[in-house]
Amino acid sequence: MSTKNTIFFLFVLLLATFGGSLVLSTRMPESMASHWNAQGQVDGYSSRTFGLYFVPAMQLGLALLFLGIPLIDPRKENIRKFRPVFNLFIIFIVGFFSYIHGLTLVWNLGVSFDLMLWMSPAIALLLFLAGVLIHKAQPNFFIGIRTPWTLSDDRVWAETHRMGGWAFKSCALLSLLGMISPAFAIVFLLVPVLVAAFGLILYSYILYRKYHPNIE
Repeated sequence: MSTKNTIFFLFVLLLATFGGSLVLSTRMPESMASHWNAQGQVDGYSSRTFGLYFVPAMQLGLALLFLGIPLIDPRKENIRKFRPVFNLFIIFIVGFFSYIHGLTLVWNLGVSFDLMLWMSPAIALLLFLAGVLIHKAQPNFFIGIRTPWTLSDDRVWAETHRMGGWAFKSCALLSLLGMISPAFAIVFLLVPVLVAAFGLILYSYILYRKYHPNIE
């Protein structure tokens, strides 16, 4: 995915999200449901203005942040090596929040549904693309598994990210179990991701000690 096409698709997504909020603004309640617990039950409300425009504004900020990272990273040449995958991830993360915002608007129109059932496949795809990105990522200061040990040794970076790619793809598959059992969807999501995150931190340290056995 070229950066030019990425900017175009981001513009379309942002236009759709802001536009959807604007078109439906008069049909939203004064107090909008804006937060759900692990069981998919509403446990938080916000003002109509916040509910309509917080997520679109956050998407705009994320889009600008992600597009700016390759410009300021001291190792930007490495980012160019996996930029197409990174661009695809940018589009999906912004699209993911468009999807969440869309579900929120539909709910506040009075349509009830099992939120976790609808969230599980989107989260699974997000984790899978994160795994692809991690697997492709070359050493840099913003994107990937940035521990003191991966940033200090490119060999540790490469091996940790190879393992991390498979770990997050596996997390994606496990998160799909939330579609079978929505009541435990949050467990199928959080537990594998936390295990993978802490495991990869430890793995990077072990690799670093392997390559640098004499460091005290």
